[in-house]
Formats: sequence, structure tokens, C-alpha cells
Amino acid sequence: MLQEIKKTLWLFAGIALLAQISWAGVNVPDWVRQAASQTLPKYEPDTNAVVLLDQTDFTVTAPGEYIEHSRHVVKILRHEGRDEGFLAMDVSQKEKLLSIHAWITDAAGNDYELKDKDFLESGASDENLYDDIRYRRARAPAADTGSVVAFEYEVRRHAWLNQLHWFFQEPNPVHEANMTLQLPAGWEYKTSSDGAAAVEPVKMGENRWTWTARDVPAIDHEALMPAFWALSGRMEVAYFGGGDRGTKSGSWNALGDWYGGLIAGRRSPTPELSAKALQLTAGKNSFDEKIKAVTSFLQAEVRYVAIEIGIGGFQPHPAGDIFHARYGDCKDKATLLSSMLQEVGIKSNYVLIHTERGVVHPNLPSDFFNHAIIAIELPSEIKSDAYQSVVTAKTGKRYIIFDPTDEETPAGELRAQLQNTYALLVSDSGGELIHTPLLSPDTNLLTRTGHFILSSDGTLGGEVMEDSSGDLASAERWNLVSDTQQQRSQKLEHRLSRSLQAFTVESSDIQHLDQIQQDLIYKFKFTTPQYAQIRGPLMLVRPRVLGEKSAHVERERKPRQYPIELRRTSRETDTYEIEIPQEYKVDDIPDPVNIDVGFASYQSKVQVEGSKIRYWREYIVRDLSVDPDHIADWRKLQGVIGSDEAAAVVLKHNP
Repeated sequence: MLQEIKKTLWLFAGIALLAQISWAGVNVPDWVRQAASQTLPKYEPDTNAVVLLDQTDFTVTAPGEYIEHSRHVVKILRHEGRDEGFLAMDVSQKEKLLSIHAWITDAAGNDYELKDKDFLESGASDENLYDDIRYRRARAPAADTGSVVAFEYEVRRHAWLNQLHWFFQEPNPVHEANMTLQLPAGWEYKTSSDGAAAVEPVKMGENRWTWTARDVPAIDHEALMPAFWALSGRMEVAYFGGGDRGTKSGSWNALGDWYGGLIAGRRSPTPELSAKALQLTAGKNSFDEKIKAVTSFLQAEVRYVAIEIGIGGFQPHPAGDIFHARYGDCKDKATLLSSMLQEVGIKSNYVLIHTERGVVHPNLPSDFFNHAIIAIELPSEIKSDAYQSVVTAKTGKRYIIFDPTDEETPAGELRAQLQNTYALLVSDSGGELIHTPLLSPDTNLLTRTGHFILSSDGTLGGEVMEDSSGDLASAERWNLVSDTQQQRSQKLEHRLSRSLQAFTVESSDIQHLDQIQQDLIYKFKFTTPQYAQIRGPLMLVRPRVLGEKSAHVERERKPRQYPIELRRTSRETDTYEIEIPQEYKVDDIPDPVNIDVGFASYQSKVQVEGSKIRYWREYIVRDLSVDPDHIADWRKLQGVIGSDEAAAVVLKHNP
């Protein structure tokens, strides 16, 4: 992955490291006492903690060099807020930690102190094989209800881009957040912010400015909410010295130009790489045949392995090195693919994106990306509808957006995670912010059919076939492709247990698991005793045998603030036929269901055909999010689906 933006301390609440505690002769600084003595607004009873002060001072000393001084003071209001006692900061290559300190005052007024030696050092990422980011972490003593925890550090930073990020919103309310920028004489800056979160600067001296935000509301947790970084208030600051104004940051075009400099020459082919590209496409004359041959090679033969050192967090390795080693991270795989496509006459460009939808904001030009993919230029003679994941740039050029690291999604498709979001298209002329496509429900299909026989004692047995395509098939392949047969059986049993209380799987078969260009077929047989409920002369049978489409709707104590994020667009259809016992006849069936709320629709019906009950339903999801204004529609939809899934057919014993 691309090197991620440095996270603020409260992101490391899951890390518990014990530190030595100092308490004798503790001298708590005045700025901590002052922050702790403030009169605070009234907060909701379930507020876990409040940030009394979040202060960051940036002193730019040279291009790509600055000193960051951070102070963070938080008061824990409830026992659930004790995670605020986990403290962490990061230092990467060419950076130096100058000081680190923490002070804690508990509810009884006792003071504690953590010094430099109390902060333990550890590595950063579990995702990368190796990177050069190191963390200093500690667990504050006495961090519980009523305690005040203050954390201060200063570090000399090295930046690959002249841009700073100020995040002033957290999962807890922030009483005061401020940022100070000190620039060398003659330097300038440019800020970008979301209009709703704009903060005006106050000039504090020669080339020194301060931004202050007060009583910033918390980003409360809500079920199925967007990514935190898509919601957090933030400001981007690009700074310029001498004659480089606008050339390295401050706009999407400038950012594209900066990244274009990093990738210059990286796609140059070696003889071996060129020969392989030509070998893969030998005898293949069409554009479609060529891209499928080359992209399939990248997906199957080049492993994802991330080694990020210094600028390697942003800059890919040369294509020849990646081809020889047969591994690389996302930007490496994009580089190799682009080079191989070039060798067979197909143009392509890099695309920088974030894997959490909505994090990249059109009004906030920044390097806030964590993933690199590719845009394959579509020849003019090919219609756009030949592929699903097509965007059109301002130049009029059309591109297939493709992720070489996604081994289960073929070229022309795009997993839901990367749909309907902003990304930076890097071209020879700079950068252009594009909006990735939202694929239609008909690109992600799941058709499930089942044929069952119901015995007079309530036992149900039969066979099911699931035919999936698009993102639904990709997700299932990702879930199963590396498993043993035993693991696949266990996963199937776990899935069936959501619908059936007791069952025996008699057989299962998966077809086209490794053939991502084809639909994934999953067949299995099972029996389940006491499926039907016998009540004297009546038997109750749920016609919806398998599959839960209703989502749990939490009770919310206050109006919804954020959209509900849906997993993907899709069209899912179930058709079940149940042969009933000769001794019974159908006495009553559930009413048909038909509801359409715009972003999704659901319909079902039960029919009786001789001695068979036939249940059919279709669930269509058209959007990836539900606006808070439509939460009532969401609740209504889930209620209708849940009721339908639990509805029963009534059978009556023949006299």
C-alpha cells in the first residue's frame, strides 16, 4: 500500500503496553493544569471522554523538513473512556524524536508521570512485510473515570510533500483544538477545508498563524456508518518556498504532477519483461484478449508483498525488478502491469485511491491515499458498455479502472469497496480527480435455487445451487479460494446454521473457483430434521429455507447523523420448491410482498403448484449508502424483509 497519513494518538486504543510509573516529585506543567481547570459544556451522559486540548505546532525549517510539537489533554468521564490512557506516536526514517512525556492526574488528585524511558518502541504495520515506521507507546497509569491524561511530544519530521494535515475532530468531543504554522521568511501557504468545517486563521507574528476550533462535536458511533476519516473535520495546508508555489501541492493537478515525478522511468521495460508480455498475448489480436491475458498474469503470478522504506512508501520499484522478484505492493503491481500493457500497445495511467469510501474529498487536495490501482485506456472503437468499470476523463479519454492486487475481480469489473468514490488519475499533464463508477445491480447477481422434499415428520431434505457473478462471486472466491476442503465445509455449515437449527450436509461442490471470468457455482445437499413445526393437525413450514437478507436495526436514542453504508449493489433472487407430504394439503399461504424505497426494493410471493410450494423473492440494492433523511425507509424495508423471512405456510392434515 501507499504509506498512510500518520494517525493521531487516539487511534491506538487497542494497544496495551505497560510502562514504569514515576510519581515522586511530579511537576505537572501549567498548561495541563489550565486545560484541566476549564469550565466545560454539558455533555451527553454516555460521553466517554472529552478532549480538553489538542494542540499541534508546525515549524517549517526547509523544504520537506519541519518540527511538530503536539499536546493532547483528555479527561475521562466514564470507565469506557479509559482507552484514552493508551498513548502512541510514530517516527519514520530520517525523523528524530526530540522529546516525549505524559502526566496523569487521577480523580483523587494524585499525579503520575511518564518519561522518555517509559515509552516502549515497536514496529508499525502488520500488513507490510517491512516498513521503517516505528512507534513509541505507553499505557498511562490510573487512566480511569475522573482522570486527566496529558501527552506531549516533539519530533523533527521529514516530509516527501510540502503539505500538512490538521485533524480537529475525534470520536470524543473536543473542547479546544488549535494548530499553529510557522513558515520561513518569504514563504506562503494555502489551506483547503470542507466548507462546513472551515476555520479562519489568526496571525500571531511574522509568518506565523494559528487556527482554533472550539467545542467540536464527537463523531458518535452509529451502526453501518461511513469510515471515520470520511467524516472527520480536517484542514489541509500546502506551503511553498521561493519559486515552487503551486508545483508540489495545493491542488489535485499539482499532486498528480508530484506523483508523476516519482514514477518517472519506473515503467521502463526490461528485455525479459517485454518478452513475457509478448508471449502472453501471442495469437491474441483483440484488445479484450490482450488485457485479460496480461491482467490475469499479474493477478495469479505476482504476489502482494509490501516493503516500504522512506520514499518507498510512495514510490514504486522499477518494473523490471518487480517482474524478476514476482512480488510487490499495490503501486508495484500497478507499475508492472502498466509496463507490460505498454509493451503490447495498450496505454494506462496510475490511479491513487483510498480503500474506504468518502475519505478522499474533492475540496481537500492531499496525499490522503492508501492504495494504487490502474486506469487502462479504452480504444475509441470499443463501446464503453463493453466493460463495467469505465470512467471518462476531462480529456474525453475513457479508462477501465482496474485493481491488480484484487486477485478475484477480472478486468472490466471493480469491487464495491472502490466504487462511487473519488480518486486521483495521474497523467503526463498532472492529476485529475475522477469519480469511480457505481456498478448497476445487474453486474452483481446471485441466483439461488432449491428443490426440497418435506416428510410427514417435518424433516426437510434437498439440493441447492447458487450461481453468483460480479462482486458477489469475487467476495465468495476470496473467502474460499485459499481454504482446505475441511475449512470450506466448516464455512458452509456456519452459513447454513444462520437459517437452520439442525442439519447434516450430505455433499458440496464448487465450480469455477479459479476461473474468475466465469460465474461461481456452489452446489450442496443437506437434510434438516424437525424443520416444520407440527401443531396437532397443522404443520407450519417456512418457505424461505435459506438466506438472510434483513439487517439488524439498532434502536437509536437520537436521530441518525450519518448515512448507512451498504456493502454493494446487487440483484439477489431465491426460488425454492418444497414437495409436501401426501397426508397434508395447503391451508394458508403468506401474502405477497412488494416494497420499493428507491435505494432498494424487495418482493416475494408464495404459490401452490399441485403438491409443491413455490417460494420466490428478489432483493435489489441500487445504491451504496442511505441518506439519514431516508432512515425511516430503511427501517421499514428491513422490517418487511424480516417479516417475510419468518412467514410460514400452513399445512393441514388430510382427514
